[in-house]
Amino acid sequence: MEKVSLTKNNQSYQGTLEVIKPLKEDIENKIKNLKQIVIKINFVSAFTELATTPVETVRGFIDFIKPFYKGQIIIAEEATVGQTEEGFKKFGFEKLAKENSQVKLFNSSQSKSQKVKITFPQGEITLPLAIIYTQSPFVASITRAKTHNTVVVTLSIKNLLVGAIQNGLFSNRGKIHQGKYIHQILTKIAKYTYPQLSIIDGVIGMEGDGPTNGQPIKAGWLVASLDALLADSLATYLMGFKIEDIGYFNLLEKENQGLLFPHNQDQVEIFGPNPKELITPFKPHQTFAEQRQWKI
Repeated sequence: MEKVSLTKNNQSYQGTLEVIKPLKEDIENKIKNLKQIVIKINFVSAFTELATTPVETVRGFIDFIKPFYKGQIIIAEEATVGQTEEGFKKFGFEKLAKENSQVKLFNSSQSKSQKVKITFPQGEITLPLAIIYTQSPFVASITRAKTHNTVVVTLSIKNLLVGAIQNGLFSNRGKIHQGKYIHQILTKIAKYTYPQLSIIDGVIGMEGDGPTNGQPIKAGWLVASLDALLADSLATYLMGFKIEDIGYFNLLEKENQGLLFPHNQDQVEIFGPNPKELITPFKPHQTFAEQRQWKI
């Protein structure tokens, strides 16, 4: 049985402590002997707070693991729009690092890279992936629940898969936008890096024209799991979307990268309230009808 935890809370910090509590033993066994772990946060834009991982969610995770984890904690990101260091400062991560001797901020554009060739039905692309993610023994992907302009939703998996691509001066992340084939491309990147822990903050999510230009929605829930696909699909369910509409989710399941909710409910142990009680429909992106046609 795979575990996924769900909590109803209107505070990111307290909600994080609650949602990962049922996973404590599993998390501790994964990281207690490691010298370094990575927290992948999300700055699609270093200018828009709603597009960013809430700092209090990250603070909650760090405070939770402190009693049993004594190694280094790297908070890593490379902003797609704007300067990463400005985002660290603006959204409170610089202050968080100063308060915690274990914590280091890292602009992943400065990481050594691993060049990978990705093939898809219409061609191939070569992408530089930051080894801070591809070679880390444990990456926690912590992100806000948001809608997206090409793949319906962007949650913990996409946060890491796209964020691992070093964007640089060549807009490398733009190369993955190959129409409906973005789903195949994301699935292949997942062979190189994948979250060992997912925490999705839906206290205040982004609906509408995400991942940067949407509007806030007070959903009031958080989801966590060591199965990233399970966490992301449950969050998608809570956002009111159908799993069948998320191409890369279905492809990742075929690649045995995790379980899908609600498809595999008989293999899942849910901690917390009944998910049906927390469904808060997010308004989709204006291109939603086109995005749903990923199979065609």
